[in-house]
Amino acid sequence: MGGKLLRLYVLGAVLAAVGIVMFANDVASGAAPAAIGAGVFCFPWLVSRAAAQAKTGLLGETVTYDLTDVDVQAHTKSLNVGYTWESVQAVKETPEFWILTVAKINPLVLPWTELPPAAAAEAREFLVARGLLAVRHTPTS
Repeated sequence: MGGKLLRLYVLGAVLAAVGIVMFANDVASGAAPAAIGAGVFCFPWLVSRAAAQAKTGLLGETVTYDLTDVDVQAHTKSLNVGYTWESVQAVKETPEFWILTVAKINPLVLPWTELPPAAAAEAREFLVARGLLAVRHTPTS
């Protein structure tokens, strides 16, 4: 689908450019291709965003997470979902997030930098104890 969307970006840009050139040369109908081109150019972004929101149901809403002994729970205004630890295949640590890969489901992104340092350390220890994160070695003086 990405290739088709890329073609729409290119088509939209070309149409908009032709319309702008026509409009700049005092061709009254130049505004129509410019407007259509702008719409076609924005269409792939709107489609991919709508598809992602329909697939996950989480985009555009504030998500809170609870890590329990049984599962990891994601809470929004419209959705409460729990994923058992057995379904969590891996956790990747980045400088700002923990990315939990859940079987056959989009990854969960836990922004650990948003937690107070003590809570982030406690959550990290919890994930290490479950074998999902590697132990972080601190240099000794």
